[in-house]
Formats: sequence, C-alpha cells, structure tokens
Amino acid sequence: MKAVCDSTDRIVATITPDQFELPTPCSEWNVGQLANHLVATLHLGRALLSDETPSVSSGPGQVPAEDLIGGDLTRAYRDGAEALVAATTSHAVGRVHVTPLGEMPGAGLAGFTALDVFVHGWDLAKATGQATTLDSDLAERMLEFAKQAINDETGTRAPLIGPEIATASTADSTARLAAYLGRHP
Repeated sequence: MKAVCDSTDRIVATITPDQFELPTPCSEWNVGQLANHLVATLHLGRALLSDETPSVSSGPGQVPAEDLIGGDLTRAYRDGAEALVAATTSHAVGRVHVTPLGEMPGAGLAGFTALDVFVHGWDLAKATGQATTLDSDLAERMLEFAKQAINDETGTRAPLIGPEIATASTADSTARLAAYLGRHP
C-alpha cells in the first residue's frame, strides 16, 4: 500500500488549485472532484480495514458531499495516505471486513483500495499534463489484481469501470492497466 500511495503522492503534490476545473479520464469528474474522491478513498479504506464506521459519507464511485481537501490537497492526501498505510496491517489484510459492497476478505479490500489510489493517480497525471508512465512493477501487480478481481465473471466491471480498450502488444504495463480499466492511454 505504501508504494501505491507514494506513487500517487508524487502526482498529487504538483497539482495546483487552478487545475481543479480540468476534465479527467473519469468523464463525470473534474480534477478537484476526482482529488476529493481520492482523499475519500483513503479515509474509507482506512476505516474499513480498521472495522470502523467511515467518517466520510462517500462510497465506491462517489464524490463526497463535503470538501476533504480543505485548501491543501497535498496535506489532505498525505494525512489520508499515512492513516491508510498504518491500517493496512497483516492482521487487517488477513481477515474479513464489512464494506459497502458486502463482506470482503482484507486482501481484496486492500487490493481494491490500492488499485483505486494507483489508477486515480494516473487519471490525475493525465488530466494535469504529467507523465503517465508509472512504476512498471507496481503497474504490473495492479494489472494482475485487476484482471483477477474485475472481469465479466465477477460482475464488477460495470458500471464503475468502463470496458477494456485495445492497446498495442508493445504497450507498457501502465498503459495496459489504464486500458484494462476503460481509459485511453
């Protein structure tokens, strides 16, 4: 989880408030809304892995009604990431948790949270003109998880995740991950 949060941190740290209105690959959200969703994901993941009632009123695929950024996106992100990483213990990952989507093994919950944080980092990088090629080993691990957990057989592909987009066989792992999740690399 730490590597994923660190990867996205590098992207978040360069986003400025004047970029908040830019469109993102998540077509219904602009940069500010996506950043708010990302911070909510950190809070939600921490709460669920800690078996606590989430303090943020936002679920998967939603933007919270409240502003979680509070004028300092980097600080809000880092505080949330630090708390999430601390909650991602071997004990938390090794047991079942109650989530908005039903009971889920901790490893799956941590995997979905990591995938969301990593891919939304990519979304924010693309939206703000940053480099979209992320750590290849991490992207490959996220792609492996996505292929196991998000497919037509599991029923998790739609409506939260778009259909897979074809990519060149020579595409790097970040581009293949983005395409698998319905984004145009």
